[in-house]
Amino acid sequence: MRLFIAALITEEVRRSLARTQTALQQAAPDRALRWVAPENYHITLLFLGEQPEERMPTIVQAMESAAAGVAPFKVGVQGLGVFPNWNRPTVLWAGVSEGTAELTRIANALEQRLLPAPTGKAFHPHITLARLKTPCRDADSLKKRLHDAVQRLLPAPFGAYELRTISLMQSTLTPDGSLYTELAQAPLNH
Repeated sequence: MRLFIAALITEEVRRSLARTQTALQQAAPDRALRWVAPENYHITLLFLGEQPEERMPTIVQAMESAAAGVAPFKVGVQGLGVFPNWNRPTVLWAGVSEGTAELTRIANALEQRLLPAPTGKAFHPHITLARLKTPCRDADSLKKRLHDAVQRLLPAPFGAYELRTISLMQSTLTPDGSLYTELAQAPLNH
């Protein structure tokens, strides 16, 4: 089972992100961009990869432990950018403007409980909107069109919501893209 732990977003924020994604697709209609389906928008807290089904109780217990120390909190979604940078963009994302400290705390707790060795990478909460295939033909032109479209949309406020649970998700890869299924939830409660 290919698993990850996520903070899911509300339908209102999802619709706002989808409108912006449509505007970006029109500005940079290129096959080098693989757009994430709006129903798959989420904030990844920890990617676990392939896991045996018998590990599920341990994962859910770690989620409950990580969530238990955090009260429900507001997540603000605003801004657009790329990883790692505009010279070599590989991921186009929407940013998190509020709730970053709490999301980071949960992500770090999950990593400590579930990974054999910490990754050492800084956690940057975001919602992936597209992935850029590399290398691609006419990459400089695509980067410029995408950058210009992003700049026109900033500050790109997408809304805010109260996060009350974190979710264990299964990712099934298909020829049409990933299908996500929620397998379990852990409530936030302090």
